[in-house]
Amino acid sequence: MTAKSEAKSGTKSTASKAEEFHKVVAEKGYVRAVAEKMVELPPEVDPPVLGSRMRIWKQDPSVKGLELPRTVYIHTQVNDGPSDSQITIQGIDSVAADVNRDFLLNPDGNAAAFDAVHTYTIVRQVLTMYQRVLNDKLDWQWNTDGNEEVIKVYPHAGEAENAFYDRQEKALKFFYFTPPRDSGLTSKVFTCRSIDVVAHETGHAVLDSLKPDWILGNAPAQTGGLHESFGDLTSIFLILSQMDLVEYIVAETKADLHQKNIVAALAEEFGLAFKLNNGLRNADNDLKLSDVTSEVHDVSQVFTGGVFDTLADLFTSRRDPRVRDSAEVLYQTGKYIAGLLLRAIIQSPDTGATFADVANAMITIAKADGEEDCAKFVQKHFEFRKVLGPKAFAGPIDLSDFGMYASRRCSCGTMQHPQYRPKAPHLNGKTSK
Repeated sequence: MTAKSEAKSGTKSTASKAEEFHKVVAEKGYVRAVAEKMVELPPEVDPPVLGSRMRIWKQDPSVKGLELPRTVYIHTQVNDGPSDSQITIQGIDSVAADVNRDFLLNPDGNAAAFDAVHTYTIVRQVLTMYQRVLNDKLDWQWNTDGNEEVIKVYPHAGEAENAFYDRQEKALKFFYFTPPRDSGLTSKVFTCRSIDVVAHETGHAVLDSLKPDWILGNAPAQTGGLHESFGDLTSIFLILSQMDLVEYIVAETKADLHQKNIVAALAEEFGLAFKLNNGLRNADNDLKLSDVTSEVHDVSQVFTGGVFDTLADLFTSRRDPRVRDSAEVLYQTGKYIAGLLLRAIIQSPDTGATFADVANAMITIAKADGEEDCAKFVQKHFEFRKVLGPKAFAGPIDLSDFGMYASRRCSCGTMQHPQYRPKAPHLNGKTSK
C-alpha cells in the first residue's frame, strides 16, 4: 500500500470514527459519547470539560439550617439567557455565561439575574430528572408534528400571589407579592425563588405533555387532584434527587421522614406569608378520601400523602447502615418511587383517571419490577386512605355531564387558569363569563 493510499485509508477511518461519535451524541448525549471513548484517549490527554455550574436556592431563602445559595452542575449545554433546546428565560435581561460557561452569580449583586439562573436551573433539573427515570426524552405538550418550540419561563411575571403553567402561551409564569404586614416577613416574596413552587408548576407542564386531558376543568375531582398532587410530588422528588439535600434530610430527621423536614413541607416562604408554619402544603398527612371535600387541592392531599408514606416506609425497610449509608438509600428510594409513579401515570386512562387507577398501576408495575415490598406498601397506604380495598370510598359523584364541576378555588394558579375551564354555559350552577 502506498503512503497516499494509507493516508486516504486513515482519513476514512477518522471520518468513520467521527460519524460514529456524533451518532452516539445524538442518541445518548455528549457526556455519554465522550465517556464511551475514554478508553481510546491517550493517557496524557484529559477529557473535555462539559456543562455549566449554576448557583441556586436549594430551598426557599427563608429556610434556616441550609447554607444557601449553593452551586449545582448542569451536564447539558446551557446558552446565554440562560436557555437551551427546551427552555428559555423571558422578561429579564439575558444573563451571559462567564468564560468557563458557568453562571455563578450572587443574589445580593444582581437579584434579577440570579432569579433567572435559579429558575431556569430548577425547570431543567425537573425535566432531566423525569427523563432519567424514563430513559427517554420528554417533550412539551405542543411538541408534535415537528413543533420544537421551547417553554418560556418568566421569573418576574408580575405582581400577584400566584404562579402557573400556561399551555396556550407555552409558558411558566412566576409572580411576586408584598406579604401581609402581620406575617413577620419584611421583603417581597418571589415565587420563583422557591424550589418547591418552580418544581410544582414545572410538574404540571410535564404531566400535561403525558395526559393533556387531565388538566381540563371538566375532569373529575380525582383527575384534577392527580394533577395537583403530581406538582407537589415533583418538588419532593426533585429535592430527593439532590444528594447534598438528601444527606441533610437524613441528618435532620435521624432518618425518620415523619419528623418535620424540608421534603414534606412545601413552599415554606409562601406559607409564612399567610402564617402557615409547615409550608403552603404538607405531604406528611393522614387524610382519607372520606375526610376531604371534592375541591381539587383538598382531595389531592390524599394521594400525595399515600405516595409520601409509601416512600417513607420503603426507605425505612431498606435501611442497613452496616452496608450502605442511609442517604444513599433515600436517594435511590426517591428515584425509584418517582419512576414508579410516572410509569403508572402513563399506563392510566387518558381521561377520568382516579386515584385507584394510578395506585393499582403502581402495584402492578412494582410487582413486575420484583419490588414486592413496595407493592405491599402502596396497597397498605392506599387502603388506609380508603382509595383501595373493601373500605374504598367512592368519593363525590361526577356531575360534569350536568355542567357542574369540581371546585378548584384552593388549588394553584395552573389549575384555576381560565384557559382550562370547560366551554359550557354553566359552571357550578353559575353562568360562565
